[in-house]
Amino acid sequence: MPEKYDDLDGWKDKDSRAENLTAKLQHLMDNCLHNMGVKEMEEISENMRMLLEQGMFWIEREDFDRFAYDLEAFLKWLMEFIADKEREFWNE
Repeated sequence: MPEKYDDLDGWKDKDSRAENLTAKLQHLMDNCLHNMGVKEMEEISENMRMLLEQGMFWIEREDFDRFAYDLEAFLKWLMEFIADKEREFWNE
């Protein structure tokens, strides 16, 4: 991970919502991407990169509500993206 993201753990104690949402994100990343191809993983990676950049912006301003909002929006997008790709994979 790039150096500028090394301190992301610092905000965990400041807002339990973000910690809860990142745990959900970790679950999705660890358990739900098995049927993704390179193209799909690149799309997820690009969206996650944007989330991290936005997150650093909001964390630097100590606007944890906005960071939690962006994180939740990303999670909703990722869940829909995974569901769509799973339906495609299973020809549903």
